[in-house]
Amino acid sequence: MKSIKIMAAAIALCGMTACGDNTPKTFTGFITDASMNTVTVENAEGTFTFSTMDADKSEANGLLLGAPVVVDYKGKLEDGAAAAKVATDPTYAEAVGKWTMPDPIDPEGVMGIDILIEGQAQSINMATLRYTSWELQGEAGKILLKGQSVGNGQTIDFTETGIIAKDADGVYTLTIEGNKTVYTKATK
Repeated sequence: MKSIKIMAAAIALCGMTACGDNTPKTFTGFITDASMNTVTVENAEGTFTFSTMDADKSEANGLLLGAPVVVDYKGKLEDGAAAAKVATDPTYAEAVGKWTMPDPIDPEGVMGIDILIEGQAQSINMATLRYTSWELQGEAGKILLKGQSVGNGQTIDFTETGIIAKDADGVYTLTIEGNKTVYTKATK
């Protein structure tokens, strides 16, 4: 009887160690690469590639490069770990794209901002107002745009806060705080 108890305890111990650590964990960082079945995330701890094949991607928002991301996973933090859920900030995906308004000088033309991945931005048909970068502000729908105003022999750095909104028809607008300029996001 004693040997049966010892054997049962040994089997239970082996079973517990074989299962490994299955406690849910979170890895937060920025997307440096993404494919159909993986996402690579970097933070101060390092860079890890997670398998997203069976992950909940309902809040992934396209897995755009440079997007802040939260990966829920179980087991050991290592390349190839299976992600249970992948979520990014929706404002990042909403911001990326071409934002335009009619050009007051050329009625046939448009001007605006091309907000790119990884925090880059560039002006569209605006030679004296050069957008260079952007970043999230930590509030839903709010971004910070940076650039340079060039003219009259001087260059002045500027920073503007942009508010992203979506109307009932699904049309996105970007309103610049302060001067109330309104750009509309181009559809694909």
